[in-house]
Amino acid sequence: MDNTDYKILRAISDLKVPAPKVDRIQARVDIDPEELGARLGVLEMEGYVKTQSVSSTQGASLPNDICAAGLTNPGRRALEGERWQ
Repeated sequence: MDNTDYKILRAISDLKVPAPKVDRIQARVDIDPEELGARLGVLEMEGYVKTQSVSSTQGASLPNDICAAGLTNPGRRALEGERWQ
């Protein structure tokens, strides 16, 4: 996990909803949609986030059809780690 991944986790946490929409996450981290989708996919595989997907006709989503993402317990713990303080 690098600083960009940390910023993504922090943005999800700061939005104060269980699974914020990706457009709101993207506005806070300011990276392109393709990179955000790839990073969310990796963060989900590592267990830090849980993503939600929809077909592209049902609303705003990233190129890999992720429309929202929420933190898991390991994701919350990662934000509290000494490494980022």
